[in-house]
Amino acid sequence: MYANPFQVSLECLIGVSGILGHRLEERHTVRDAQDPEIVSHVQKGSSVELRSRRQQQELFCVAPIDILVTEDGGRKQFHIIELNGTGIGGLTNIYEQAVGCVLEGLMEMGKNLREEVPVVLVASSGLESEQAPRRNKLIYEKILYAEALRRGFEGRGQPAVISTVTQMRDAPWEMNNAQPTILVGYMKEFLRFLRPETDGKLRIFGRPVDAAANDRFCLNLVQEFGGMLDLQQLQTMNRCFLPGADKAACYQLLNEFLEANPTSLTRRVDYELAQTRDELIATVLDWVKQGRKTVIKPQGTGLGHGIEFFLTQYESEDRIIARIDGSLQLTERYYGLQGGALPYTVCEFLDTLVVSQPGHPMCGRKFELRVVVYRDGNTLKAFPSIAKVASEIYNADQPSHLSLINNITASAVAKQTAGFEHMLPLCRPDTLDLLGLTPDDLHDVALLVTRFTRYVLDQTLDSPAKLGLPESSVEVPIVMPK
Repeated sequence: MYANPFQVSLECLIGVSGILGHRLEERHTVRDAQDPEIVSHVQKGSSVELRSRRQQQELFCVAPIDILVTEDGGRKQFHIIELNGTGIGGLTNIYEQAVGCVLEGLMEMGKNLREEVPVVLVASSGLESEQAPRRNKLIYEKILYAEALRRGFEGRGQPAVISTVTQMRDAPWEMNNAQPTILVGYMKEFLRFLRPETDGKLRIFGRPVDAAANDRFCLNLVQEFGGMLDLQQLQTMNRCFLPGADKAACYQLLNEFLEANPTSLTRRVDYELAQTRDELIATVLDWVKQGRKTVIKPQGTGLGHGIEFFLTQYESEDRIIARIDGSLQLTERYYGLQGGALPYTVCEFLDTLVVSQPGHPMCGRKFELRVVVYRDGNTLKAFPSIAKVASEIYNADQPSHLSLINNITASAVAKQTAGFEHMLPLCRPDTLDLLGLTPDDLHDVALLVTRFTRYVLDQTLDSPAKLGLPESSVEVPIVMPK
């Protein structure tokens, strides 16, 4: 007799996914290729303790950090370009024990939510375009979130209802269940049915919403509902969701961290924040006029939407303005943000390394690293997950947009391929040799990102307004990581 005759494996779910709605993408080949000895080497000495589990367990679960690699005088530098968060796609690229730690955080959320019968939203990216809606091929990772939350509610003696936002749309009376309820859905779907109330809470199908997972979704809620949303009454799986979804907020914190903790491994980010279209145009024109290679990045978008590169002084002003307007229009169309996904971050273009091994299928393509920081009890650990490789060869004289973007989903959509065709498992000797890296490089990067994440989490308690959060009433002793 099976221990649980009603349990279905992830492999089975993915295998039959076509008949359930849309085909899902398996990542076990990436996960199984990770070398446990390299992972152990990376994590030894790079893990960082939090202040206290009681005070931090509601502040953080997981953040996949994206890192560009450059070389100057034969010395490599590693540049953090995104913090990301619980909306991570590719959680299952890392090994089972680390995934288990992430899901343990979700179980804690379910077990410890203060409300008697809470509603939790688990949001996914996807369906960005109304004309060609994209179904997320890793949506099962959010189903793992929902299952972990269910087990958390079960641990406090409450059976939970798991459903989707579209199922409840068609049968809203099912929300009247007097049970903890977990809704899984796409961000766009949730935003259609969420309503703010005068008490500062959001409601969906008549029930108050108590918690949400997905950093970009949480930022979208703030953008959509502004002062009508009381963040004291909404638990976010990562309380640092603002820098997890907003590049400028991330860069501000990173520069502060590096000022207090200088290192030869990286340097501060040179950036400006443009609040309006006019500011954005003026800033880009000024940077280009100075001969500065420039990138613009919108707030709270995905798949590289709206990112534009301005790499030459010889592009006309009219063409630059037209491309900026194209970016604003695209983000407005995809994300329903009037005027576009402002504010935009204007920052320097970094001429990163390419895969240089002759004869390799990825030779000549730019890459970046993804390192997943996750909480294991009271400890932050880093797992160097994958190298994300551009889908086109980089030509410095005429670089194509896809040769400058290392976004897995964008590459897969553009090339009509599987996502794993644009990545390499990072904790693997042959990958490190291919990229010109060593296990010691990964260790140093891991220590950088765990310490930076700890710094960001400290700010949620010490300077919450800096992260768009209400002031905390909790007094927390300060113990800096070594």
